[in-house]
Amino acid sequence: MSHDISDQDTLRIRGRFWSVLRALLFVLVIYFIWNEKTFIAATCVLAALIMGWINTYQLHIQEIEKPYYRLWLNFIDGLLSFAVMTSILIRNWIKSQEMEMILAVGCAFLLTRLIAYTLFSIGVLHEGKKIPRRGSWSKLATVFITLTMAVYLLHLEHYKQIAMVISLLLMGASSVSYLYWYYRDPAHRKPLSVASQLTMSRIVLTPFLLWVFFYDNDLNYSNNIIEFKILALVMVLGFMLTDFLDGYLARKMGDVSTLGKYLDPFSDKIANMTIFLCFIATGYAPVWMVALIYFREASVETLRTLGASEGVVIPARRSGKWKTAIQGIGIVTILVGALDPLIEIIPNYQIIWTYLPNFVMGIITAITLISGVDYFFSSKHILKKFV
Repeated sequence: MSHDISDQDTLRIRGRFWSVLRALLFVLVIYFIWNEKTFIAATCVLAALIMGWINTYQLHIQEIEKPYYRLWLNFIDGLLSFAVMTSILIRNWIKSQEMEMILAVGCAFLLTRLIAYTLFSIGVLHEGKKIPRRGSWSKLATVFITLTMAVYLLHLEHYKQIAMVISLLLMGASSVSYLYWYYRDPAHRKPLSVASQLTMSRIVLTPFLLWVFFYDNDLNYSNNIIEFKILALVMVLGFMLTDFLDGYLARKMGDVSTLGKYLDPFSDKIANMTIFLCFIATGYAPVWMVALIYFREASVETLRTLGASEGVVIPARRSGKWKTAIQGIGIVTILVGALDPLIEIIPNYQIIWTYLPNFVMGIITAITLISGVDYFFSSKHILKKFV
């Protein structure tokens, strides 16, 4: 037992050493930024990224460090990250006389996240509870924030906005996950399962998809820059992947929960309906098609609610699974079709594109309605109790 404790103490000391060294590197980064030595500053940031990776994924310092040490090490790291980002923002502003709004938003997010995390953690410790371990979203957010610093310092213009948007998405996801844990009944607090985290990620990231879709403030999505078209496509593919993984992992890990059963279809509908509304705005879908899709989704949810009131669970039907798959494939087809390179690769593509979105949405609408009819016919025994 004493041998195990000694090993843990050794790992803690190593972790603290890397944390202090990372903090010193950030101080040097700030110095080099203000002395116009951005390449050296970027090199230091990349070194800090490696140290953070070692601490998080090799030493697992978040799992073995004592609570108050962990709190203050995270606070110092977050404060210095904010100081570096702010230095980049102010320095660029002085040189160009233009404020980079997305960088300013990133700085604001960093500060808000730091203050919220510190206050919540102190509150948890005062309650006599353990500070929750940082989840995957939080760890990835820290990595991407550091990577974003390097991108800005190296003046990689084509990747600045994408790197910052990804960092904002991850910060948002990690913040919501922490808030969920904090505001649950203290007697039942426990980390969210991986499956539930994946399900909730779709709900959390959906509003950010709106931002990415209309990043250029132009309702015509075809005019959006190619980087953000690709990012929107990647986000939608991520939604589809998490939709598959959350159910698979819940069954595989024996962690099927009531929360997951309700959140999974809810998150699907939130994500898909948001995308369909974006399609209306940019002219890829007529209003009547999306209205019919919404009518079907709302009707089936009402049917589920009626079933629940009678103690009957309406399981997912094969037609519902086909509907979800067709909707996902159709959305991806439209987003891929909107990519600029296809215009140059495929002859007469502009003519094809004039009809493609509405054709795909027509198929989606038809399959969605057929699925709704199937649900109602299979649930006649429930309806008879109310009609």
